[in-house]
Amino acid sequence: MNIKQAKQIPLENYLRQLGHSPSRESGDQAWYLSPFRKETKPSFKLNRSLNCWYDFGEGKGGDIIDLVMQLCRLKSVSDALQQLEDGTGQPTIVHDAKRPRPEKAPALELERVGPVKARSLINYLRQRGIDPVAASPYVKEVHYRHGDKRYFALGLENDSGSYELRNPYFKGSLGTKDISVIKGQPDRVLVFEGMFDFLTWTTMHNEPTHPTIVVLNSAALQQRAIERIHELDPQVVELYRDRDEAGKRLLTSFRESLANVEVVDKSEIYPDHNDLNDHYQQARAPSR
Repeated sequence: MNIKQAKQIPLENYLRQLGHSPSRESGDQAWYLSPFRKETKPSFKLNRSLNCWYDFGEGKGGDIIDLVMQLCRLKSVSDALQQLEDGTGQPTIVHDAKRPRPEKAPALELERVGPVKARSLINYLRQRGIDPVAASPYVKEVHYRHGDKRYFALGLENDSGSYELRNPYFKGSLGTKDISVIKGQPDRVLVFEGMFDFLTWTTMHNEPTHPTIVVLNSAALQQRAIERIHELDPQVVELYRDRDEAGKRLLTSFRESLANVEVVDKSEIYPDHNDLNDHYQQARAPSR
């Protein structure tokens, strides 16, 4: 079995084989109790049309290969493919087949959005090597509520009008998970996996004009990003991927799906680090 064949396996069928059924369904989306841990409220989302998943408790997602690697604690794609071919892609821990009644997924409620003023958030940007002034056009201070508790975080708006949230203690989404597209020069598109890699780039290139930016916000949204890039019709796509197995698959997917576009692997500029932000922080750190 190869990667292309594996990705054709419906995730819903694979989860059913493992004894997992949806707790709640809406259109193309199905919510499950996480296969990674015991829980009473579903936090594992499956998108049937994209055949991808995202676990809000883990903050991870991807395709069926990512799921098998995560469930079975595998380190290589080849091992995951072998398990799928052998029909042995079973998780290390399989939970009880009994499921509680369907429940609504926990939701965060938006209260207000404004410029970043909280000192703790400004300090958080600086700790990550980000210039708050360079970041200010793109991130906001988002106040939200979870039940009767109130919080605030940095927020990057996505194409659904929702927010990707980050603070020193929390990483998640408020509203619909989606990519973030920031319009710029149309012939060149820069693609980042997450918010902080993008903000690192803005810190490094604080210029009045910039290429069009696409932030995935989740590797599970790569197909959505590819479709949008097709609409933009650029000459060059520069991919600032993570230097791991998922990042390699992301690069392969972009090159296969954007065959008429030059896709440049920008991770080559940080060969000793996992991502652009890590590279930039290490480069700025005083030598000992």
